[in-house]
Amino acid sequence: MFIAQYLQSLSTGDLATDAKYIVGLLGVSTLVYIFCLAIYRVWFHPLAKYPGPLLGRITPLYDFYIAYGEKRAHHFAYMHAKYGPVVRFTPDYLSFNSTKAFEDIYGWKANVRKTDSMTSTQSDPETMSTFSEIHRVPALKKRKILQQGFSESALRDAEEYIVDQINIFCRELVNPATEHKKDMSLWLNYLAYDIMGEIVFGKGFNMLTNDKIRYILPLIDDMTFSMLLGGIIPSFHKWGLIDWIFPSISAGRMKFIKESEARVAARIAEGVSNSAGRKDFFYHLMKHRDPETGEPLSKKMLLTEGVLLITAGSDTTSTGLAGALFYLLKHPHCMKRLREELDSVFDTVEEIRMTTKMTKCRYLKACIDESLRMAPPGPGMSPRTVMEGGMMIDGEYFPEGTDVGGAAYTYAYNPENFTDPEVFRPERFLLGEGEPEPDVLRAKGSYWPFGTGVRKCPGMKMALQELYLGIARTVYLFDITSEKPEELKTNFEILDHFNVKKEGPWCSFKLREGRQLPSCRPVSS
Repeated sequence: MFIAQYLQSLSTGDLATDAKYIVGLLGVSTLVYIFCLAIYRVWFHPLAKYPGPLLGRITPLYDFYIAYGEKRAHHFAYMHAKYGPVVRFTPDYLSFNSTKAFEDIYGWKANVRKTDSMTSTQSDPETMSTFSEIHRVPALKKRKILQQGFSESALRDAEEYIVDQINIFCRELVNPATEHKKDMSLWLNYLAYDIMGEIVFGKGFNMLTNDKIRYILPLIDDMTFSMLLGGIIPSFHKWGLIDWIFPSISAGRMKFIKESEARVAARIAEGVSNSAGRKDFFYHLMKHRDPETGEPLSKKMLLTEGVLLITAGSDTTSTGLAGALFYLLKHPHCMKRLREELDSVFDTVEEIRMTTKMTKCRYLKACIDESLRMAPPGPGMSPRTVMEGGMMIDGEYFPEGTDVGGAAYTYAYNPENFTDPEVFRPERFLLGEGEPEPDVLRAKGSYWPFGTGVRKCPGMKMALQELYLGIARTVYLFDITSEKPEELKTNFEILDHFNVKKEGPWCSFKLREGRQLPSCRPVSS
């Protein structure tokens, strides 16, 4: 009655010419539509029975707002603590935090595909990378190509260049020409990107020794943050609204893509084997031929895979190393025990390689496992869409079209998976160290820093190789002092930018008595 009276009051003449009436009609209609849509989504939507924040159940703008605040992964953990094991955080998405749900959603037999939000992760809108490919069969096909660069022989070849970059890193830590107090998140980013440059292109970026190239780092962060924001509401990405809302982030993304295009073009110009004759990643990508057509990978595909390897591969290394250093400084007894283990296994720093000696370092592995749990690279949601026929998730049936997933941070801090999840305790992964056996087995069964199933990170072994060598050599060589003790009063803060944005720990380094710095080969350029 009120609406009818209001509309009548607006109409003063011919409806076709009464602009005030038309605008009022559109405004009221829009409000009525929004109100009805909200009522439907809260009480009558197929997912209405699942709890979650009210605004989230009404509009995905709630999730977009949370993501822009850089704590989306943390918010998932908060929502599960408040609402339980299944949370409806947008009108059409459900988040899970149980181990069984994770295995059901991401395991090899899961009847799911990646969601349409993956289009936001593509550096080229027309070309899907191994990561952004939505469907299982083509994703597996692309994955097989990448795995050639992660074979056992490729890992053995790569170790030489990984060690070279770690040696440069170690020398720069005590180089008097560099600042005494170092933000290790920055320095470990330099290391990680230099390693990936060597592995992917056969040439390091030289960030460790050349500050003029370090401008790339914020561009990469712009790239990944725009991927996150664009993926939450795919239409924003499709219509270019992300570019309009966040012009500086979009400009950084485009500049990084152009930088990558130039580097890829230069590498392609060298031919299958690079100028140094090395079998880098592009050697395997360019050598590949489609078994059915005999065609090589297109230039666009080479670009998308190159961008993927740089952005994804380096984050795991830098975040894992930064997290490990932070928690070892926060817990001196852990640092002491790790150093004693390394001193007992290795006689010189040059012995610290991926040999049988490294397998004796049980506590090193536990420290890295616990660091990756507490500061997981890629901490957020990896969404999936249930395919035809539906599927069971943690004992409950979900029909085709339901969007589901779980955030890595949520699983890592779920007390049902890990006892005292806020506490850094490497022993939780070691049998015979005083931890109850059921707790150790449960922790190992809930630990997926590299994912699982079809989409498990193909570069897991190489990332672990970098983490073992990086932490072992640094702790073996140096006395490490915290230069910002107040940051150690809390846990290591990571911000969810799809990848991780981070700061610290702030440290200074002094060569331990009796230790000698490793020699370095000339850097490639």
